[in-house]
Amino acid sequence: DELSRMAEIEAAVKALKAAVGVLKADPKLLDTPELAFFKDYLKSLGATFGEDKKPQAGSPKKPAAAAAATADDDSDDDMPNLESIPGVETPGAKAEPKVESPEDSGEDDGEEEPDEELEEEEADPSVIPEEGADVSPPQEMGDPSREPSDADYEAGGEAKGRAMECMGGGDLEGAVKEFTTVITLTPSALAYANRGTCFLRLKKPLAAIRDASRALELNPDSGKALKVRGKAHAMLGRWVEAARDIGQGQSIDYDEDTREVQKGVDKKMEDMHKRDARNKAVQERNAKRRQERLKKQRAKEAKRAAKAEAAGGGG
Repeated sequence: DELSRMAEIEAAVKALKAAVGVLKADPKLLDTPELAFFKDYLKSLGATFGEDKKPQAGSPKKPAAAAAATADDDSDDDMPNLESIPGVETPGAKAEPKVESPEDSGEDDGEEEPDEELEEEEADPSVIPEEGADVSPPQEMGDPSREPSDADYEAGGEAKGRAMECMGGGDLEGAVKEFTTVITLTPSALAYANRGTCFLRLKKPLAAIRDASRALELNPDSGKALKVRGKAHAMLGRWVEAARDIGQGQSIDYDEDTREVQKGVDKKMEDMHKRDARNKAVQERNAKRRQERLKKQRAKEAKRAAKAEAAGGGG
């Protein structure tokens, strides 16, 4: 059966290795009648022996002493190069490992190129984190639907004067307090926008957005409120919203100070658009790579399946 046949072949190979080792030690044994069949077999494979090497005409003969020395020499000149004969393995010779080609293994020749990473916006140290961008508790928003009395208007006017005085003196906290009084007594778009300006200077952009948005509910065309909210968005790094509000506010009520802020926002928007374009190109290249990898993977799977089917059919 198959196992016994493999055992016989293994035993024959071991015997052949031993015989080759003996012949390498004493090549003259190949000239014995018992090994004539083996010598003929080696010749059929292309091996040459000493008697096959005839001297060319006109070549000088070796001196007798040199010939005698050569005859007594233990060199392997008469022994064929068994290592060069196909199918003959000599003792100590190591078989060359078979290098599996990409076609045989089904693997790609080279490493897969990884996906490119998307470019992110660089951190801007001037941007205020949202967790520190609000007042606690949130400011009093008043009741815009309230109908003020004459006394309310009088008290509100006095509070507004004090608020403007505080702003001029740099007392922003005091100004916020007085504007809150104005909002409570006589709520108006301007009062909310003014208090929002104080929150901007206090680096509380979320509170400023709250006031500016309330002002715009009362007066959608308030250029001051739009600019306050746009600057607050810029403080938070919300460049799209900042560009929108500042642009609208400047179209209603232009001022040079806001124009400087607008230039910075416009630069951020330009950088963002360029980055988005680069990232779009990266995403397209990554998608193409993924498609190529999927195509190769499917081809390898199909090749393995075909090999498995062929092996199964052959058995």
